[in-house]
Amino acid sequence: MIDAVLSRSVRVRSYREDIRDAGRTFRLSADADIRAALKRAALAAIPKVEGWTLHVFTVVRTAEGERVAAVLDRLARREMGGPEFAAALAATLDGGSAVLAVAARDATRVERVRSGLGGAAR
Repeated sequence: MIDAVLSRSVRVRSYREDIRDAGRTFRLSADADIRAALKRAALAAIPKVEGWTLHVFTVVRTAEGERVAAVLDRLARREMGGPEFAAALAATLDGGSAVLAVAARDATRVERVRSGLGGAAR
């Protein structure tokens, strides 16, 4: 595959009590807004529960070789588990952009993900 195809191809993974991949790759049209599509995909993969805190993290690679999806994956894995937490990661196959949507009954779990992302950027 060429880079243009990889940057317009998206994979989705959800984190609850276990990890589930969507099982397929989604290809975006040439005129699609990649970040908006990633955000929609991540939000579609988590439950909407009233009273839960929801936060969406968007990360874009700034240098060749950065693994933005891997960082978000580790943060979600660290917090996952139990019925009161949900997260979904949508990322382009070239690793250039990724969106992590996190929802939890306890806002401190979402805050730990946010703090972890701040620490990962240093």
